[in-house]
Amino acid sequence: MAAHGDLLALFKAYCTPEWQALARSQTTTLAFKAGETIFKEGQRCENMYMIDKGRVKVFTNFSKDVEVILRLANDGFALGHRGIRKARTFPVSAVAIAPTTINILPIQVFEDMLRANALFCYHFTLFLAEEMARSEQLRKNFVSMPVKSRVALALRINADVFGFDPNDPTLLAHTTTRKEIAALANSTHESVARTLGDLQEEGVITLERKKVRINDMDQLCRLTDCTV
Repeated sequence: MAAHGDLLALFKAYCTPEWQALARSQTTTLAFKAGETIFKEGQRCENMYMIDKGRVKVFTNFSKDVEVILRLANDGFALGHRGIRKARTFPVSAVAIAPTTINILPIQVFEDMLRANALFCYHFTLFLAEEMARSEQLRKNFVSMPVKSRVALALRINADVFGFDPNDPTLLAHTTTRKEIAALANSTHESVARTLGDLQEEGVITLERKKVRINDMDQLCRLTDCTV
């Protein structure tokens, strides 16, 4: 099954050539600047979105001032599938956190593909179940962990999703902002700043202005000590 929500791999593996051609003909591509909204919580779900190239955060707002990041996404990741429900509205928001291009497919075409391609429908269902289980596990981890472990886990997720600089194997290719780390780790900006400082003193990471270098991934993983 496609990893990390890569629906393009599912299209190619389980849709007929005719449906693949139809999907390509119905797909449009839009560019988003960093900070631009792709879709908003409560907005009507009219499209499926797949990241062609870029970086996105998926989040919800528990209140006007409290943002909780549910997912980080990059090239090939699917967005918008949470809106395929009876209410036909998005329960979350998605915002580009770097320049991003998105492939957009009308939801009606996508649903027709599910109806016409049984294997694609089956594997899409598995993808949804896997993502739900993964999301629930992460939320449990973040509730039960101390702040230091939550921040370590947020950095680990950052590394897993966005990877490392191809020319510098310990420097994160993209470091989420301190505010975003707090929103992912269910913590405060102040606690994140203090914890990052502690991790640097311990030699686990190095802070280089807005970027983070992971010096000891094994120790970072030991601090999380959980399933990701």
